[in-house]
Amino acid sequence: MMDIICDECGKKYRVDETKMKGQKAKVKCKACNNIMVVTKPAPAVLDEPSPVPDIPGEQPLSEPQMPDQTAERTASLRPEAEDLHREAPPYYGGQKVRFGLFGKIITVMLIVSLLPFAIFWGITLRETNERIRTDTEMLMAQTASGLENQINGWVNNNVAILRTAAKLPEIQSMDGIMQKPILETIQKQYPWMYLVFTVGPDGFNVARSDDVPLKDYSDRQYYKDIINGKGLSWQTLIGKTSKKPALVLSVPIKAADQTVGVMAAAMNIDEISKSIVTWKKGKTGHAFLVDEKGFVVAHPNRQFVAKRKNLNSHPLIANYRKKGWTTITTRFDIASDRPALGHVRSNNYGWALAMQQEDSEVFAALNRMQKFALTLLGCTILLVSVIAWFSARAIVTPVMKLTDAAERMSLGELNVKIDIKSKDEIGLLAQAIGRMQTSLRLAMNRLRRKR
Repeated sequence: MMDIICDECGKKYRVDETKMKGQKAKVKCKACNNIMVVTKPAPAVLDEPSPVPDIPGEQPLSEPQMPDQTAERTASLRPEAEDLHREAPPYYGGQKVRFGLFGKIITVMLIVSLLPFAIFWGITLRETNERIRTDTEMLMAQTASGLENQINGWVNNNVAILRTAAKLPEIQSMDGIMQKPILETIQKQYPWMYLVFTVGPDGFNVARSDDVPLKDYSDRQYYKDIINGKGLSWQTLIGKTSKKPALVLSVPIKAADQTVGVMAAAMNIDEISKSIVTWKKGKTGHAFLVDEKGFVVAHPNRQFVAKRKNLNSHPLIANYRKKGWTTITTRFDIASDRPALGHVRSNNYGWALAMQQEDSEVFAALNRMQKFALTLLGCTILLVSVIAWFSARAIVTPVMKLTDAAERMSLGELNVKIDIKSKDEIGLLAQAIGRMQTSLRLAMNRLRRKR
């Protein structure tokens, strides 16, 4: 039986060494839960002298004195041996560290290699995103400005034609017979004007460029505007003659500074629509034109034009109206999952020219670059992880071997083999532990010889 004392609380225990399965056993103190390591006593043969080289200054023991002196020295050295075992740190058979050197090396290598890449990509992504958006906005604004100039120029030319004709004496005479040849000539000269006509102060036709009977136009808004003193009026509608979207322009006919009638022309807007409808950018980029009341004047969807669909509820037009009919460039949602970028501006006649393109196309190049960057990032993480794993293993494995050797040496196993051949700092540490092992072995041999 062995008597042991807890080095924490001093409680004594008795252990039967014959029931120990190995050379060492762990005993838990019931009073303080301290873990003690018990080492089985060495066999009696160890007390016999071993063939150790003579150490200068020491005399070997003679055979006759061995039994008595051995028993005496063994009795005197037991307290020292017990103290040695109590002072030795408990050995848990290679305890595991939660976040050790292996994990730290991999983490540091990943951070060092990926952090600059992440910072660079984050900055580049933001700058590229802003540049693409700015370039798209500038392109839309420049294109819309060009189309607006075309629309304004086309309308202004027609207004100039009507105003010039309204100053002719034949037109100012308000005589239908004298006006009709002039109106027919204008219609032939400018074929998009499918009807040129004059209206008297009472709202009835005076003359027309076609052979349709004279009509009452007193309910038309463009007639009322001119009679009420406006210098120019217009209206978009579906022409009763052409059955197509049309624009009616009207100017006053004056004689002696008095309005004596209305000069008007109904014209197809194909010239306006052509330049707007044909503008496309990708699959989703297109332009459309609505009048001052929100009715479609030109649109790639012909059904919208034929039915004069009102687009006041369109997110882009609604936002444009909310901002006070001022030129805007904004992002909006065509649907819940279809964000888009749009630009709206008005022309000289209050019409709204709008352009839009979905984000999926605007930022298509950026999305491709982002996917490539994410793929590259994944490959980099994998490559760095593999390199870090091998590097950490090369460093941690010899350290763990040396730790294990030092633990076993602290428990009395002085014959542990230290097989590390590296020439770096770890190799120097292995050599130092090897020298310490030799020193401990010599010291233990001296103790045995003195017994």
